[in-house]
Amino acid sequence: MSEEISIDEFRKIDIRTAKVVECEKVEKSRSLLRIVVDMGNEKRQIISSISEYYEPAELLGKTIIVVANLKKAKFMGLESQGMLLAVEKGNFLSLLTTDRQSDPGLRVS
Repeated sequence: MSEEISIDEFRKIDIRTAKVVECEKVEKSRSLLRIVVDMGNEKRQIISSISEYYEPAELLGKTIIVVANLKKAKFMGLESQGMLLAVEKGNFLSLLTTDRQSDPGLRVS
């Protein structure tokens, strides 16, 4: 288990729903996908190394869960403006999604 954090520390993490509107494999990359998500009032690009688990077409239209206030990072020259959340064990990876139809941009609490 990880170190415990306070509720105030947890509240600093901005976790939101996001609808995947574009997805493509990053050229010359072994495992990166370029994912564009609708966050309700804006669109963001997320770069994630999940291409060995998901084909781009599989993700289109999915509502996923993302960390919206993560510091931006660059991967193969592409800016990532958030991080999607997933569970992983060995060769298994599953994205966190909503169990009901949800609007993009809703805050997870």
